[in-house]
Amino acid sequence: MPVITLPFGPLEANCHIVHNGKDAVVFDPSDETAFLLKTLSDNGLTLRAVVLTHLHADHCLGCADIAEATGLPIFVGKEDWDERSMFLCKGMCFGMRMKPFEAEILAPGEVTWGSLHCHVIHTPGHSPGSLCCYFDELGVIITGDLLFYRSVGRSDLPFGDGPTLVRSLREKIYTLPGNVEVYPGHGPETSIGYEAIHNHFCRA
Repeated sequence: MPVITLPFGPLEANCHIVHNGKDAVVFDPSDETAFLLKTLSDNGLTLRAVVLTHLHADHCLGCADIAEATGLPIFVGKEDWDERSMFLCKGMCFGMRMKPFEAEILAPGEVTWGSLHCHVIHTPGHSPGSLCCYFDELGVIITGDLLFYRSVGRSDLPFGDGPTLVRSLREKIYTLPGNVEVYPGHGPETSIGYEAIHNHFCRA
């Protein structure tokens, strides 16, 4: 399978390793950095990038450590990074101890990491800078907390917006091929086609 999923943290956020058997991109890095790096090594993978689907604290607990261990930058959506003080302080209010880290902006569009080609899609709603990353050659998309199995991300958190979330899904995600496998920020994987029909919160 082209994705290795490692749930972590008090809210069981999914850290995803997307790979083609050679190169890898880590999404929402686990705070168990040694185990994450061992998983990459055990599978013979070269880490090419570290990406945040959004800046909520439960998804970025491992950023500082993995950046230090690998020397790679952390990529994040601009709109979230612009409000980083608020986002990360909210995490500390829930008892999540955050180490400070720096990040670089990941703009929507085409990007290549090693031999992995990715379509970066700006999908606001859960947060203003939420990103989905579609690897068409692998048939997978990382959706963060935009889309879950038969559910969607919360829009009642600071800077969340329900109508915007629905519009992101219908205009940018449900337009992708139905057989694309969805790897969300929490819970099990699903598919675009299944959610477009069965998701009670937002259908195509």
